[in-house]
Amino acid sequence: MRNLFLAAIVTATVFGSVNHARIADAGDCCPAPVCCVPAPPPPVEVTWCVQDPCTCCKYEVSACLPACCKCETPCLVDWRHGLLGRKILTYKFACGECVEVVITKHGKTIVRD
Repeated sequence: MRNLFLAAIVTATVFGSVNHARIADAGDCCPAPVCCVPAPPPPVEVTWCVQDPCTCCKYEVSACLPACCKCETPCLVDWRHGLLGRKILTYKFACGECVEVVITKHGKTIVRD
């Protein structure tokens, strides 16, 4: 009876280690997942001309935008009066990006992107 019991323990130990080895081997043979999504291109500087809606003076402004907006000309979608005689113009690109340009009463431009 004792020999039968020892044989059962040895068999369980051997088969148990074989099963663990098979599980470990299965994990080792599978390749690591590969990420197929490329990184987005870096932002680019886009330059365009804005016109003061009250004085018709033109100013050149630049903003850093996603690369998909590189060759686009934005449309003026809104403008409003701000504090201290400023005008706030909102430009929208076809790529979906919006940029606010502030024109001070002294003619300085500030880009909020």
